[in-house]
Amino acid sequence: MSPETLLDLFLLSPVGLVEVDEDGRVEVANLAARRLLTPFTPTGSLEDLFTALGAVAPDLSSRVRGFGSSRGVILENLELLAPGQSLGVFLSLVKVATGRIVAVATDASGLAMARGTMSHLEQRLRAVEESVRDYAFYSLDRQGNVESWSVAAERVHQWPASAIIGKSMTTLLPPDNASASHLTDTLALSAQNGWCEEEGHRARQDGTTFWASTVVTALRGANGETTGYSVISHDVSERRKLEEQVRGDASSNTDYLTGVLARRAYFDVAQSEVARARRYGQPLTMLLIDPDHFRDLVDQHGEGFANEWLRAIAWVCRQESRNTDVVGRVGGEAFAVLLPSTELSGGLVLAERIRERMQRHVFGGDYQGVRATLSIGVAEVTEPITSVDGLLATAGTAVDRARQAGRNLVVGYDD
Repeated sequence: MSPETLLDLFLLSPVGLVEVDEDGRVEVANLAARRLLTPFTPTGSLEDLFTALGAVAPDLSSRVRGFGSSRGVILENLELLAPGQSLGVFLSLVKVATGRIVAVATDASGLAMARGTMSHLEQRLRAVEESVRDYAFYSLDRQGNVESWSVAAERVHQWPASAIIGKSMTTLLPPDNASASHLTDTLALSAQNGWCEEEGHRARQDGTTFWASTVVTALRGANGETTGYSVISHDVSERRKLEEQVRGDASSNTDYLTGVLARRAYFDVAQSEVARARRYGQPLTMLLIDPDHFRDLVDQHGEGFANEWLRAIAWVCRQESRNTDVVGRVGGEAFAVLLPSTELSGGLVLAERIRERMQRHVFGGDYQGVRATLSIGVAEVTEPITSVDGLLATAGTAVDRARQAGRNLVVGYDD
């Protein structure tokens, strides 16, 4: 899609789109956004979105500040009611890059018709911004032929747009699953329910396959009829293989005391994620967590306290992490958290939450009143840091700097 076409899509879209920075200052807003949101503002101005919507959504600024990831959905379908008017709008906030947030506003009365359009536009905008790199995004016409093809789809499927546009989606299925009936059933289910999700093999141009989680969403016209489909396929083959290995040998892959991954299993997953991040040019960050004065406190309170503390660290890490993050015990008292699709800044935010929560943790039983803190180093995959050992080494350097600075600190490796 050319920049001119994308600009026309942005300006003329029936869905309200506003680009703001993290302080709410409006960079650009299309006509639909001004029409939908102006009734909510006391002055009729959209110069500062958070201030303009303060009367109906006073917590927008705090939600943005509290969002820890570098990209993703901050807020989805918040219903706004205009003061003194029978007007409703659904508002979503999507962080597409550091310092860049897209607000999506839809008329609540026409939400059913606008949902397909909004999803279509959001995915196109995210593809243009390259906010997702290991997802194949493309669209189909009503018959299931490829209509548009993103750079991300070309990267995952290894099909150039010139070779795949106009071909049936069955081209992207392995021979044993590339039947016309399978495609027909998938499209019919999507048209009936709005979307459908499945897992299965997908084919690359060279004939190799990968295991993918695929969502097919029906796109609706103004009359509600299906006009086509958007497709998102996520390559999860390596993660699936490792999960099967873990399930097959849970005793050797799970740390007996804390329930997180043991060192060997953690390294297996980490090596796979590093390879995937490098292949797709995706950010990847690691946290290395070291308990402060561990041996001194264990000498003072006993081995029972050591076990309680290690279990508490693992619990805090799991509570604060996302489902896609990987937590492991990588040493006697050291833990590591791997954050796929996360830059250094996002890792620092999560590390600070873990540090603060551990600092406030209250031990029970014989250890009431004991306070324990953590020093955390954060490192990111970069040109010179391209392996799990490299990530651990640089995160370890950051931990050393945290110790030297007085402990109970988060330090990012920035050399």
